[in-house]
Amino acid sequence: MFKKMILAATLVGGFAGISAEAAVAAPPPPPSCHGAPGGMPFLAQVNLSKAQRKKIDAILKADHPDFHADMDKESGLHHQIQDLLATPGKVDEAQIASLQQQIASIHQTHEAARVQTAIRIHDVLTADQLSQIKATQDKADSLHAQLRALMAPPAPDAH
Repeated sequence: MFKKMILAATLVGGFAGISAEAAVAAPPPPPSCHGAPGGMPFLAQVNLSKAQRKKIDAILKADHPDFHADMDKESGLHHQIQDLLATPGKVDEAQIASLQQQIASIHQTHEAARVQTAIRIHDVLTADQLSQIKATQDKADSLHAQLRALMAPPAPDAH
């Protein structure tokens, strides 16, 4: 178990080192609200031309939903649900369902905007750049699977 913990720490440290090297190697594109440009987290690993960088900059600066206003609205909706659940008497399930639908609608709008941004960025990249991103994603997925396997609890004894 101790060996697994050391190996996991080494892998996590390696991820941090890889990220630091990538940050030094090429300036990263502008981040989105989640730190990954337009839903493409490995875009920083690709060498972009000045023209591509300029186009991606424009895509990321284009009109998007007002995420901060929507987060405030969603927070208000959650508070309304909490208030309904904290009120004595029968819970108004129809009102809660309506509030949940409003929250889902906000999430759907944001996800659609993220996908459209990713599509527009995809269209700026070359086939080689997209292949490079895919290879990096596949490597990261493999490493995450290995880390999950290392960190999984041991199987119960079959005595």
